Amino acid sequence: MPFDILIRNGRVLDGTGATARVADVGIRGTVVASVGRIRDSETERTIDADGKYVAPGFIDIHTHSDVGILVEPTAECAVRQGVTTHVIGNCGDSPAPVSDEYRELAMHRFEYYSNARDWKWSTYGEYLRFMEQQGVGINIAGLVGHGAIRLAVMGFEERPPTGAELDSMKGHVDEAMRSGAFGMSTGLVYPPGCFAATDEIVALAGGVVRHGGFYASHIRGERETIVDAVKECIAIGEQTGCRVQISHNNPKYGGLGKGPEIQKLWESARARGVDVLADNDAHTDFGPPLSHALPQWSQKLSTNELLAILQDPEKRQELKAEIMADRNPGAGYVGLLVHERFDRIWILRSPGDPSKEGLTIAALASHRGIDPWSVYFDLIVEDQNRAVGLFDYMDLEEIKATLRHPLVMICSDGWVAPKEERTSPTAPYQPCTFGEFPGILQRFVVEEPVLTLENAVYKMTGMPAARLGLSDRGLVRPGFAADLVVFDLPRVRDRATNLWPHTYPFENYPHDFPEGIDWVLVNGRLAVEDGLPTGSLTGQVLRHPGHSEKPVRPRTSGRTVRSRQGRGRRSRSRRRRSPEPVPGTRSTG
Repeated sequence: MPFDILIRNGRVLDGTGATARVADVGIRGTVVASVGRIRDSETERTIDADGKYVAPGFIDIHTHSDVGILVEPTAECAVRQGVTTHVIGNCGDSPAPVSDEYRELAMHRFEYYSNARDWKWSTYGEYLRFMEQQGVGINIAGLVGHGAIRLAVMGFEERPPTGAELDSMKGHVDEAMRSGAFGMSTGLVYPPGCFAATDEIVALAGGVVRHGGFYASHIRGERETIVDAVKECIAIGEQTGCRVQISHNNPKYGGLGKGPEIQKLWESARARGVDVLADNDAHTDFGPPLSHALPQWSQKLSTNELLAILQDPEKRQELKAEIMADRNPGAGYVGLLVHERFDRIWILRSPGDPSKEGLTIAALASHRGIDPWSVYFDLIVEDQNRAVGLFDYMDLEEIKATLRHPLVMICSDGWVAPKEERTSPTAPYQPCTFGEFPGILQRFVVEEPVLTLENAVYKMTGMPAARLGLSDRGLVRPGFAADLVVFDLPRVRDRATNLWPHTYPFENYPHDFPEGIDWVLVNGRLAVEDGLPTGSLTGQVLRHPGHSEKPVRPRTSGRTVRSRQGRGRRSRSRRRRSPEPVPGTRSTG
């Protein structure tokens, strides 16, 4: 029987961590039909992969492409890296569920994208169907965000939920899981998720585990409190029986050096039978708007409301005191403000005065002859809340140690970006969006052997596929989906940025596409052909194997939820099974 595509003489990395072997890969329809030495066979298309590697399409376990995939469904920035699947809904953020009462506030959180106001959905299932009807160029696996759920029910209220509100949130979890979500995520340094206590998360995670999903968390502290935050995350998994995924769990400024301690917590938890994994990207910096480092409650304010506060000298001092106290820990990059490391915060975007770009807050403060805090607040006012910083807040050596750990998968923490962003002078800083996976191969496999090639590919393919429960993806095997990447390792280059590790001021920015990623297939169809994108929309909106086929509405009845919760408590009292072993760890590099 003829093949649709035959990849000849490639060095096949099957996604398990096993050593590459020379083989042919025959594709028929949407699946891999044969792997081995294939004799002359009739085929519509032959790809000569002699000297190149053939691997499963990379699975990015942690992204924020929830709205970006609607704006740019071909996902060119992903497929040109060899990425064929994005996991969305991380850090507590998802565009669904949405309530009519808080719809404007929900869309405000995604207002960066021009079509965010066109949302027609309310439930998580409606959101997935909207995406599916539009078409996607990569596969999408979704998590429902706890922050979205809490926002839909309570807005930005800084208090525990009432019994009725908690029941409503449980109903949203149930609807999302039945609609195909792979789990629930939290963002416990971001509003409104940061306003939730542990018992609230436990109550909702109980609904996730009943559907076989997992719990992913941007934990409650990434710096000084990172050890306690990891313990909280593990405790949630231990109390509910839910599998745990700790997001980008590398220590940030204020917690640098704590890597070995938190890794011991992962290992100890797994020894007790708690299924804990982590993910991480490879960049030491991040480029958010300067206002995002202000206390969480300020994120609900309009620009005019925020600027009014910043123009009041007394309220400025109150903001400074609140940030320094760090009682409700903010995102990792906030640590540079807490420790007043203004020499590590660059001005990336200043629409009102581009001459400031490339300077640090400390340098600009010296030039102006005022204190750095005043400069920081002034910039937000001067640029009408459009000023963007570049926060250099992690240690590269610690990132390498994190990536080496056998319980860590590789992710980008990026998102699908509109095509025009790559060359726009106002584009956000997002090297992770355009070059994360080629960058790992280039820098940490070829230039510095932090990882073996086999292990790096395993952490990008078979390992995340197993975490998601995808029984037909992540490996090069007959019967598996034909999500494949063919790359020429000596030619692989990340061209997304020249800021590695850091060379300022900013040159050759914005971003270029990577090199060496020659062929990419998504469900058996070419998404990248001889290095160039095809614009295909052959991706699928994946759904968790345990989902219901029927569209469902949130179940908010207190009686129904309490009954299910009771069964959940009984199931947790049973003997805990040990987590599945982590394969591929023999080639840790």
